[in-house]
Amino acid sequence: MKARAAEKRPRGRPARLSREAILDAALALLEREPSEPLTAARIAAEVDAVPAALYRHFASLDELIDGVLGQVLGGVELEIRRRAPWPEQIRDWMTSLRAHLLRYPAVLPLIGRRGRTSPAWLEVAAVQIGILERAGLSGAELARTHLWIIETTVGVVMQEASLALPEQIENARAALAEMSPAGRARLAPLVRHLASLGGDAFFAFVADRTVDALAALVAADAP
Repeated sequence: MKARAAEKRPRGRPARLSREAILDAALALLEREPSEPLTAARIAAEVDAVPAALYRHFASLDELIDGVLGQVLGGVELEIRRRAPWPEQIRDWMTSLRAHLLRYPAVLPLIGRRGRTSPAWLEVAAVQIGILERAGLSGAELARTHLWIIETTVGVVMQEASLALPEQIENARAALAEMSPAGRARLAPLVRHLASLGGDAFFAFVADRTVDALAALVAADAP
């Protein structure tokens, strides 16, 4: 992979480094090798530089990674329909966040790292909080609901990123013979129905049920 990357670079004097070039290189790495960890050494190699050169443009590795996360997650808010009712905006937020994280699954462990949560991630979370505030939630109920939606969305995405849904179902089918008779009798009839679900269809189901439950919660709290 490094050899192919080197072949793509023009010969001669390397391009001058900039924050934008470094971030673009990091995104290119995430696109090309989404399952590989993002490190300063790999980013530096991508721009024909030594790792120390990156720190002329970023004060720390945390700042660099936050910049990458900002690039990945910055489009989430843009994909939320501004004039849509709040339930549709929550659905847009969940669906857009999933799409961006699955496109760059290597950023998932970067969101919270070494006891630090990325500000870029918190900005995306704040967008969701704003939608819930417009729905009429506040205080402790807003906090619980905010966390519920984040944990639901990211939990499904992390499972998908580690193993796509069709592969999960096929692996379950292959393991049926090793189950207890009682467990197999319960699961086996469902496998063909599970196999008909794609990742997008299942996540649409998750988002729909979440929005329905939210609407019921908001209606119950209405004066």
